[in-house]
Amino acid sequence: MFTDKHKEQNFWNFIFSVLFIGVLAAAAWYMREARGGFLVSVPTFDAVMIALATFRVTRLIVYDKIARWFRDLFAADGWGPLATIHDLLQCPWCIGVWASLVIIFCYFVFPWSWFVVFFLAMAGAGSLLQVISNLIGWKAEILKMEAKEKGSL
Repeated sequence: MFTDKHKEQNFWNFIFSVLFIGVLAAAAWYMREARGGFLVSVPTFDAVMIALATFRVTRLIVYDKIARWFRDLFAADGWGPLATIHDLLQCPWCIGVWASLVIIFCYFVFPWSWFVVFFLAMAGAGSLLQVISNLIGWKAEILKMEAKEKGSL
């Protein structure tokens, strides 16, 4: 059922999953050491900022034209680790998990990162407002077309 190429690709997907778990564990350990304990609660404002920053970084990496050069570095027609990275860069859910790990780690470990996360959060809020306004505009256009169709019948 699975070819050797599929088995090899599954192997690399597994390796990257284990890598993520390792990076997550190392980040949690380092945060505990740096902060003197594990995070047990996050203020709502901080959580919203982190969420919006993660949203913006995810859109930047997965969708924005400005980051196409980066995605193209891993555009492999073959199999192996480059193909796994290419697949990750095409997946907003996958990149969202990695991005949230980096953003949370930096936010709670490095004081300078507050500005960066705040900047990304404001950019994320702007992107979210743009997406919402596009949805409203598209809905209005659909309603106009439906009204014209009903009027012509």
